[in-house]
Amino acid sequence: MPIVTRFAPSPTGLLHLGGARTALFNFIYAKSKNGKFKIRFEDTDKLRNQKDVINKIILDLEWLNIKSDEKIIYQSDNIKSHIELAQSLVNNGLAYKCYDDEITIKNKRNQNNKFKSEWRDTKRKPPKNSKFCIRIKSPLDGSTSINDKIQGKVQIDNIELDDYIIMRSDMTPTFLLSSAFDDYEMKITDIIRGDDHLTNSLRQKILFNFLNYSPNFSHISLIHNENNQKLSKRDMALSVNDYKKNGFLAGSIINYLLRMGWSYGDKEFFSINEAIKFFKIESLGKSPSRLDKKKLLFLNNHYIKNESNHFLYDEILRLSLDEESCNFKRLKDKTFLCINLFKNRCETTVDLKKKISFLINSKIKIDSTEKKILKESDYIKREVIIQLTKLKEWDEINLEETVKNIVNRLELNFKQIAQPLRLAVSGQANGPSVSSILFILGKNEVLERVNKVW
Repeated sequence: MPIVTRFAPSPTGLLHLGGARTALFNFIYAKSKNGKFKIRFEDTDKLRNQKDVINKIILDLEWLNIKSDEKIIYQSDNIKSHIELAQSLVNNGLAYKCYDDEITIKNKRNQNNKFKSEWRDTKRKPPKNSKFCIRIKSPLDGSTSINDKIQGKVQIDNIELDDYIIMRSDMTPTFLLSSAFDDYEMKITDIIRGDDHLTNSLRQKILFNFLNYSPNFSHISLIHNENNQKLSKRDMALSVNDYKKNGFLAGSIINYLLRMGWSYGDKEFFSINEAIKFFKIESLGKSPSRLDKKKLLFLNNHYIKNESNHFLYDEILRLSLDEESCNFKRLKDKTFLCINLFKNRCETTVDLKKKISFLINSKIKIDSTEKKILKESDYIKREVIIQLTKLKEWDEINLEETVKNIVNRLELNFKQIAQPLRLAVSGQANGPSVSSILFILGKNEVLERVNKVW
């Protein structure tokens, strides 16, 4: 039987790293087995769902090169089938109508955490005009287990299982019922999700058995924060789209998520196609994966360094305001030179855009410390202007020689000349070769900035 996996987000919020990682492992596992990957939106919570969120999740997944092999499924389209399944379970003695009110339920929970209603086996008539929900009949004795490809055999004593609700009193199905039926209907062979769903998988076993459905399970470890604590909403404040806006490349996010719980020898960097080639679901670790922002920035720097200047140019334009974009386009050739000069030093494309913005902005902003550097080197300014004005061939070799000549004439070290000069023309005290920056800006622009800023 061909492998079929799915990613089934609830569209109540944007796609975050945890969800993206689950989607990625489902996608890669299916592709590694020449199988299919599907997407289903569990959109039955009408109070919280937002249609625009669905579109954003799809776009974020596509940015990560994760696409469904078939038409996207919406759980809300299957509600009629979910209701029919609930009724079938009642008819077959595997579920029951529960008429308990909230006070009764609360009192019983105080006595025993695992709720089982007296209505599960009673033959008495229900009260007139009373609302009811439908609950599953959890087994009273024995145990329930699943064989997990990552966690191994997971077992629970049935006394620990409650009679959970599968249909609310307003006759809307719950997650446990709907997701079980939809996985069955979509012919999902392998359910890969976070290990916080382990209990849900055990609770759903009775539903799977009734449907004569036996999927494989792989419960992946959760992501913890840098203090090795379970991620809170605050830790996960950044959505995948936020990372994109903040200058992270899709390749680095994919690589980072892959390495959270999975490795292949000593290999550090993976394309999605390489991951498909080497991936084995059984090699995923059980221990929580720790969020490491420094590691993510390291990976992003690697991908920026190895990206084409054309791609990074498009990224710069995407991050720019209209006026900035027009100016970068006007100076396209010089923008390419700046990208090539600065990209090795940048952890994000936002950082890259910031570093090369001196090209389109002659109003150099410097802080008090930097002003002090210029003030203390004011006596150098006259010699710099004289020597640069005299220079006829404005190229990097001649500019390098000219700066060295100024160093020798004034009997200073190279930094004493290069730092204030770089600061005056680019607003950056440290950076790449000052002669390269001078060359890109051009003679007239350099002299104008030196006179204005220094």
